[in-house]
Amino acid sequence: MYDLVVIGSGAAGTTAATTAVHKGASRVAIVERSSLWGTCVNTGCVPSKFLLTLAEYYYYKNHGHTGIGMDSRFNLSVVLAEKDSLIGRLKKKKTDRIAGLNIEIIEGNAVFLSPTKLQIGSRNVTTDRAIIATGSSPAIPPIPGINAVPFMTNAEALSPERIPGSLIVIGGRALGLEFAQLYAHLGTKVMLLQRSARIIPDEEPEIADLLAGYLSEEGIDIRTGVEVKSVEKTTNGVAVTAIIEGTVQIFSAEQLLLAVGRSPNTKELRLDRAGVKTAPSGAVLVDATLRTSAPNIWAAGDVTGEPMLETAARYGGEIAAMNAFSDLKRSIIHSFIPHGIFTMPQVAGVGLTEAQARTAGLDPITQTLRMDSMVRSFMTGDTRGMVKIVVSKSDEHVLGVHLCAPLATEIIEASVLAVTQLLSVHDLADMYHVFPTAGEAISICARQFRKKNLC
Repeated sequence: MYDLVVIGSGAAGTTAATTAVHKGASRVAIVERSSLWGTCVNTGCVPSKFLLTLAEYYYYKNHGHTGIGMDSRFNLSVVLAEKDSLIGRLKKKKTDRIAGLNIEIIEGNAVFLSPTKLQIGSRNVTTDRAIIATGSSPAIPPIPGINAVPFMTNAEALSPERIPGSLIVIGGRALGLEFAQLYAHLGTKVMLLQRSARIIPDEEPEIADLLAGYLSEEGIDIRTGVEVKSVEKTTNGVAVTAIIEGTVQIFSAEQLLLAVGRSPNTKELRLDRAGVKTAPSGAVLVDATLRTSAPNIWAAGDVTGEPMLETAARYGGEIAAMNAFSDLKRSIIHSFIPHGIFTMPQVAGVGLTEAQARTAGLDPITQTLRMDSMVRSFMTGDTRGMVKIVVSKSDEHVLGVHLCAPLATEIIEASVLAVTQLLSVHDLADMYHVFPTAGEAISICARQFRKKNLC
């Protein structure tokens, strides 16, 4: 009998298991049917950001500083070996940590027999509580012809046999943009097809348009408002037939990359036997405390649907485990979860956008600041980007902060504190930073808001 069985060893699962041990659980197991430690370490955040960084070094070379010359070459086999070595080291570190906490690892496919019983391979186990953290897999859109053509998802794109001469990316959100720029920086001619009217449609329009412009300047051909009708194999690769503004167009490339989202991994769990309800998408339905429709089962991470972020998975894993072993229930607040896109320049945000705040009836006021007003931007040779702060008109609380900048994912941290702790725009304005740094942009933008609005 286990105190807790966690299904899935990714960010949500490992965080849930370690939290349970710290909360006093004496017998905890993690079940994993695939590669230990989940998507982020194996085929997600870690290898993708590593390759993006190296491709950036290769592409920008002197980063705009004419006094520095760099005659660099990109050795694919050496880079991929370094990537795999990095993954191996991180996996060993995680394995050692879990072993030190006496958490049992059970390899195999978990299937529910009841709310308290699981079959894992040929073995049956009983548990007081369970946390479903099985993550997600790349979504394959039902495009006519898709099963007859070779294509890449994030997994294949991180370990290519060679760098293709041309590539079509279907999908213009974080994943699609990151891979589009990664390959473009390595010399691939990239076309990106996005269904909505702009890339990253959930971001602030000003920021999405800025990034689209920067990527286009680097040679990425971005098409929006695209309805993909079919794909087919050609002698030289693939062809995509699409409709744009009522006109049928055909695009060809050596390779095709699908980046249209991810699907929760729930099909093989037999959740019906456990009394766990799911959405039509397959996502596990949970309440604010991450409890499922079965009273002794919780779920966290990608398996619960959007937002599918490693940060959200860790946050959710901790909350699910704490609620499973405590009478004091915590709720997950999705607007508190920051996100980032690791293009160059990066995009990051936390809290509500202006549109989301208006939809919520909060009557927001906004302030923007261009990064070309920052001394640090000129020192580094990259003045691209902007900051946008969303403030509640009624109480001057910071509702959200969104930015595009070379170090956006680092700059955002002070704003995470502002949003989660319900600070006012005055608190941000009075938050002084080391000079000269990119992080100053947040407080300077807040000070401009204060002057403009006579607060």
